[in-house]
Amino acid sequence: MKEFCYDLSSQEIKKYNRSFPQYTSQEGLANALHRLGLRKGNKVIVHSSLGSLGTFEGGAEGVCRVLMEYISNEGTLMMPGLVKYPSNGEDFTYIPETTPVGVGLIPDTFRKFDGVLRSLDPTHSFSVWGKDKIKYIKDHHKLPTMHRNNPLGLLEQDGGYCLLIGCPTRTTFMHVVETACGASCLGSRTEEYPAVISGQKVKLRGWGWRNGECRALRHQEIFDYMRDNNSLSECMLGRCHLMLFKLSAYRESYSRLLTAKENGCAGCPVTVRKVAQSVESDWDFINGCLKESDAFTGDFFS
Repeated sequence: MKEFCYDLSSQEIKKYNRSFPQYTSQEGLANALHRLGLRKGNKVIVHSSLGSLGTFEGGAEGVCRVLMEYISNEGTLMMPGLVKYPSNGEDFTYIPETTPVGVGLIPDTFRKFDGVLRSLDPTHSFSVWGKDKIKYIKDHHKLPTMHRNNPLGLLEQDGGYCLLIGCPTRTTFMHVVETACGASCLGSRTEEYPAVISGQKVKLRGWGWRNGECRALRHQEIFDYMRDNNSLSECMLGRCHLMLFKLSAYRESYSRLLTAKENGCAGCPVTVRKVAQSVESDWDFINGCLKESDAFTGDFFS
């Protein structure tokens, strides 16, 4: 599949984005999903770029409807609910029902659909629809943001997939893998933000993301390894590049880079960012559970 092995540098992606088609139909997207091997009842996290589809029939809402109808309520459809990451000391309050998603129009539209639930991590939530949706999000606010049992980690445990629509470097699951490999550049419940849950003012814990570039995160090598092992399905829809793969396959590929002796996590100087929202972690790393905390850790979804 050599035609998909383009350079994933930022400059090349910008050049690639300028060549997107002018129009894409809902039927065309459904056919592309079939070619990829996605099926009714699958469990999948979708990362997307609406611009990659040009002028899409029905806009962002149309994309969401195609995905929901294709997967059906026998499956699970998940999208990132990540906000625009607050800067140092920025006045920010998380309200899951109304806080906009900061990573694209498609996931921001998806969160508003009837039947979609959004987890309570203040900066890196996930929106979920379909079978077992409560299972995936109900404990996210009680865990480190990228814990193995966060929404993405649970999706992987259930044989879940990742679908990339025109955004080859946007795989949030990378952080679950980094956390599992002990990356010291990721905080665990080390930032605190105000939130409003069912009209009640509370505090929620998030994470402190790294303050520099990850030297192990080399997208081209990750996907080339998956291609070589036949664990990556790809197709083109016009000039939009779509990828589908199991989260477990991505873990296998990326873990190799994180644990490598050279340019892996060991000895990397990048650390957790420190901002006005930074707090001492309330996570017990030895016992794998919460310490006493003034953050909201109660049950919300039922």
